[in-house]
Amino acid sequence: MFLQNSAPPASFPTPSFLIILTSLARPSLFLATFIAALLALPLAAPAAPRPPNVVIFLADDQGWGDLGATGNTQVSTPAIDSLARDGATLDRFYVCSVCAPTRAEFLTGRYHPRTGVRGVSTGQERLDLDEKTLADAFKAAGYATGAFGKWHNGSQWPYHPNARGFDEYYGFTSGHWAEYFDPPLEHNGLTVRGRGFIADDLTTHALACIEKNRARPFFCYVS
Repeated sequence: MFLQNSAPPASFPTPSFLIILTSLARPSLFLATFIAALLALPLAAPAAPRPPNVVIFLADDQGWGDLGATGNTQVSTPAIDSLARDGATLDRFYVCSVCAPTRAEFLTGRYHPRTGVRGVSTGQERLDLDEKTLADAFKAAGYATGAFGKWHNGSQWPYHPNARGFDEYYGFTSGHWAEYFDPPLEHNGLTVRGRGFIADDLTTHALACIEKNRARPFFCYVS
């Protein structure tokens, strides 16, 4: 997992900008607690009244050795490597063997058996309705919240991301997605057709959400 806390791009007039890149190949139960604690941190610039924006990239099925920053010489990942170079790298960061339980732990800061998530299909991926998510915490603190990409913690309302603290959702709520170009996706509960390569399409919508909320603190979860 890489953390980077830096000045935002010129287009984002905010006091600080936190970017977190994590992989489902090695996450931690305590990441959610760490992020939520950011809301209580004093700002680096006392004159700036706004809390930091938070952007999280969660990579599905990414191996530890898949990046240049972790020794891969066959694949070029300069943008991701810069997060490790300019930020902090945590090398004791673990996950469950499948993704839905890990996502539940990430979203709640609790061991997945306590969240009701036991598997990846037949309803075992649904996050219990009495669980509070990171998005709930950020939203209660006045943040705009958006999730983009794979969800896999319940597709139907009230398990849907729009019911779990996210104002904006664009992506697919189930598990593996086999269509990568112009794929069928969902936008806030409505079926839509994506445009182009799915990773580019998700990125475009995440950036649009950030731009739309540039005047207020935001939490953007790209998965």
